[in-house]
Amino acid sequence: MKKIKLLLLLLVLISIKSRAEDKPSVLFIGDSHSYGKMGVVIEKKLSEIASRVVMESSCGSTPSTWLGKTGYEKTVCGFWLKDGKEETRSNKHKTPKLADELERIKPQFTIIELGTNIAAAAKPENHAGSIRAVLEAIKAAKSQCIWIGPPDAHSKIVTNEKLQRTNELLKNLTAEFDCHYIDSLAITQFPADSKEGIHYPPKLSLEWGEKLSVEILDLIEGK
Repeated sequence: MKKIKLLLLLLVLISIKSRAEDKPSVLFIGDSHSYGKMGVVIEKKLSEIASRVVMESSCGSTPSTWLGKTGYEKTVCGFWLKDGKEETRSNKHKTPKLADELERIKPQFTIIELGTNIAAAAKPENHAGSIRAVLEAIKAAKSQCIWIGPPDAHSKIVTNEKLQRTNELLKNLTAEFDCHYIDSLAITQFPADSKEGIHYPPKLSLEWGEKLSVEILDLIEGK
């Protein structure tokens, strides 16, 4: 009887371990948008289906910030790390290098939320090289890629015209690397009465995150 109970216990433990191993690991890197409610809701949704979720947001960052060619670049206005129960929010923090994080975490899926600060540049196309380098690093790590494009804005710096150019640039480059692209311009509308121009109020940031979560989870779960 004891042997049967031990065998059953062993089978249960094997089943639990197998289910845990079936769940993917996810690395998410982003800018100030994912520092807010959008990132929080995505982390919560991902944690329900993934074995490990590492969220890293560096305010003001572009792809080149995460490549760290001139060293570990400091965040412009805030950094958020969420790795399971470990969580850090700091106004002064060095942005991790993507290559380091891919090697450390070895994620099955890598999600990139970068685009608004590309659109803030005088010529978004000048970021093509660093975008390509990020995509190459993810492909070399054999991680499946998802790229979230910039949302709508109402700014003299991040203009609609530059957002459209950035969106097309990201669509074309991600397609080259078989990286799934989520067009945030199609699912967001910046509030006309907001003077801020770029960052969404908490409620709208959360709504954007919920829409993104549906697409991301469908991709990860193969729906």
